[in-house]
Amino acid sequence: MSEIITTYMLTEPDQPMPMDRDDFYNEQVEVYKKTGKPTRAIEIVQLLLFAPQKEIILQKRSKRKMHNPNMLDKSIGGHITFGDTPNFTILAETLQELEVPSLLLSNKEDFAKTYKLLKDYINKQCLIQYIDSRTYNSKKIINKEEVRIANKYNFYLGIYAGSIRPADRESSGVVFYDMPDLEEDMAEAPNLFTEDLKFFLNKYRKEIREFLDKF
Repeated sequence: MSEIITTYMLTEPDQPMPMDRDDFYNEQVEVYKKTGKPTRAIEIVQLLLFAPQKEIILQKRSKRKMHNPNMLDKSIGGHITFGDTPNFTILAETLQELEVPSLLLSNKEDFAKTYKLLKDYINKQCLIQYIDSRTYNSKKIINKEEVRIANKYNFYLGIYAGSIRPADRESSGVVFYDMPDLEEDMAEAPNLFTEDLKFFLNKYRKEIREFLDKF
């Protein structure tokens, strides 16, 4: 079944355009091979989810995935269906990918108050805080080739204390990492981790530290 996702021409970053997902990637891979840079961005959501012990929860991507197969990646990532909002998409992706219901807060003040109110219940649902939205060129391995794909991302951080079960074949499991151990493993074996994960851990280091200080 065709999946119609939200895209943007980089020359018109505020004008959303519907496009078939496979058509987008086929077009942009060819464009990158010819010019060395993307012309269109795909809109996505990205979530880094943490356990209360300040462990980050990563997904191990399936070997069958066309993009970045068999690599450790963000907790949640997903394309935005045309007509849907980023906030709806992150709630839907969290439920669909990890079978975890969630509550989304739009700023750190509301998140802090909500966590104080609901911290004894985060084994039943995860709490998510919106962080930032930007566009960047993401390095991906597609069909064993390295390409750059423009992503208009919406980035979130979350906390959850309950059980997690990957709900589809896109993931082969989840891994819990202490942050120091993750940094050490990423330095020793960088090819095991997606460039997206490295990007978000580096760019939002300060925001992640402030987020974890709440727990």
